[in-house]
Amino acid sequence: MAAVFLLPVAAFFFSPASHAGEVSPFRPGEDLKYEISWMGLIGGEGRLSVTEETELRGRKVYLLRIIARSTGWVRSLYPVDDKTVSYFDVKGNYSRKVEVSISENRYRKKKIIEFFQEDRKALYKVDDDPAEEFEIDESSQDSFSALYALRGMGADLKVGQVIHIPIFEDKQRYKLKVNVLRRERIELPLGLVDTVVVEPKLMTEGVFSRKGSMTVWLVDDENLTPVKMMSKVMIGSFKAVLKSYSGARINFIPKSP
Repeated sequence: MAAVFLLPVAAFFFSPASHAGEVSPFRPGEDLKYEISWMGLIGGEGRLSVTEETELRGRKVYLLRIIARSTGWVRSLYPVDDKTVSYFDVKGNYSRKVEVSISENRYRKKKIIEFFQEDRKALYKVDDDPAEEFEIDESSQDSFSALYALRGMGADLKVGQVIHIPIFEDKQRYKLKVNVLRRERIELPLGLVDTVVVEPKLMTEGVFSRKGSMTVWLVDDENLTPVKMMSKVMIGSFKAVLKSYSGARINFIPKSP
């Protein structure tokens, strides 16, 4: 089983930002809950939240949280409790800091990356090891904040478009490639919804972000709320489907009688 996200996504290199004067596509209070199935069997749950607005080093930031955990019979075989908190600069629309805690069966890892965007530097620390300094690209994202940077594009996504988002993760910087594949109406447990389908090429670790390709369905409006994700993992494949939400605007289409 597995999960986002997050989510990795040339026409241009992207300093993600909402258009001036427009309302952000996500705000504190947005809470998205997903049911995760692995090889067709329900085995986990995920949660994406924008929990609050606070300050970090004198800058206003949103706290973005992702939680992925295995449940039921899968948990008895392979317990997973992955958590990530990203500090997302409200005005700059890029990462200021990310804290990652990976707990998958017997594997444990904690890492912190602090982004000093103005200096194009990042401090990278794993567990109790000393922090290391690395150069980063302008407006770099962590692998989780990249999803929210993509959402900042709003309704501007075009089918056939290829987007590159600068990422720093696991001591390397790279351009996260996202292909905009198609528009598609899909049926979810909550109803029908029109989506734009994107394919990020992942290069990160964690249950919601294995290396390889992932397909993500975003609501086809200015908010680009993620409602479905599919990806192959080491064994089989997983699917995450939105099962409940609050603090988000999603226009579900009534089914015909």
